[in-house]
This record gives sequence, structure tokens and C-alpha cells, in this order.
Amino acid sequence: MARRSLMPFSGNNMMSSDSFLSLQQGMNRLFDEVFHGSRLPLMERDEGMIVPQINVSETENEVHITAELPGVAEKDVEVMLDGDVLTIRGEKKMEKKEDRENYHFVERSFGQFQRSIRVPHSINPEQVHAHVVDGVLSITLPKNAAKEKTRHIKVGSGSSTSH
Repeated sequence: MARRSLMPFSGNNMMSSDSFLSLQQGMNRLFDEVFHGSRLPLMERDEGMIVPQINVSETENEVHITAELPGVAEKDVEVMLDGDVLTIRGEKKMEKKEDRENYHFVERSFGQFQRSIRVPHSINPEQVHAHVVDGVLSITLPKNAAKEKTRHIKVGSGSSTSH
């Protein structure tokens, strides 16, 4: 039985001189995506579902979230806050056309999407606002005025006494 090489090769079955460099660059790109956020194209499909790209930022008083939702109507977007988890859910509907077109290929994605993220602070749910402008969903989440206090606990020396 012939052994097959697992090394990358070019079209002429000769190993490319920069195969290891290419492999290293690919691994570096994967690690960068894992540790610094995904760099998927807008509305990329992940396991059959569209994944909108988001940004999360904050000021002293608010958390701001933006999500790119090109081609999604405002009426087809739902935003929910359940405790400290914000969920953006919706559907990008396919345009209905009466005439038939002969497509060479289709890259546009249609279908349902959902994205949930943990909000980094305690939020006042009654004052959350969301709106869509030019395909970008903007969500403003005001932080609760009551800050979580840090409690300092005195550490004593010696043995503990039973009561």
C-alpha cells in the first residue's frame, strides 16, 4: 500500500517552497480570529444560520451595540434582553420577483439569524433603545446607576475560635 504525503503540494505534485510559510500564516490568522474576534464577511452563514457582525463599546453611562443587518427590514428585527444576555433575532427575506433571471451564481444570503451576547454591566432594561438606519441596528443600553460595590473583608491572624 502506497503511503500518501500529508504535506501541501502544488498542481505538479511538487511541494511549494513556501508551503510552511503559508501554513504558518494560516495558523496565525486563525489564532488572531479566535483571540481578537471573528473577521467573517457581513451576514456570513455559520452552520446554516446567518451571523450578523457586531461591535460592542461603552461609555461611563451606557453600553452601545451595533449590528450590520444589510437588507433586513426594521419590522423583521427583534431585540430581547434577558438578564445580562442581549439577543438580536430576525430574518432577511428573499425579494419576490415575477420575472425569471438567469443567475450565474448567488452570493447573497437569505434566512433567519440570531446573535446573543453577554452584556458586560448591569443594565436598566426599561431605558434600552434600538433603531435601524441604513442597514445598521444601533442599541443603547443605559447602565444601572447603582454600581456594584466591592466589599473589603478583614483578614485576621491566628486560629479561629469556636463558639
